[in-house]
Amino acid sequence: MSRQAVVAAATALVDRECAVTLRAVSREADVPTSSIYQLFPDSSAILLAVCHEAFHELEATVLGTPDAYAAGLAYLDFAVAHPRRYRVMFGAADLSETALRLFTRVVHDPDRALTLWLGLHGLADQRASIHRSPQLMTIAPRLITSLV
Repeated sequence: MSRQAVVAAATALVDRECAVTLRAVSREADVPTSSIYQLFPDSSAILLAVCHEAFHELEATVLGTPDAYAAGLAYLDFAVAHPRRYRVMFGAADLSETALRLFTRVVHDPDRALTLWLGLHGLADQRASIHRSPQLMTIAPRLITSLV
């Protein structure tokens, strides 16, 4: 049993909107609960690992783009593709400072980076949290253009 397997099992639970408990993770990973304790002290630690893994995926997606506009679209695409994971990333763990640092790498002006991230996060959060219509995402290009 590896940390990666536990995080993958917990991520699958998050994506299905299931509770991340030690028992649920052990069932998902098909391993004894006792083997998970060797890697994680509790379910909160597992959920935090899920958040960090998801953020690394988001970071790679955003930083793999050619410019700030594409980075903004990539950020929103991630939130739409993984709404439950996105919600957990900014709920169970507060990755807002980490996200802001990410956008400071995309837009080198800290004030512009903050403005861009706040606009993107607001739009992504609304889409991920309350499942508004996809029309919400049609304003994304205008929003990004105005913030970049």
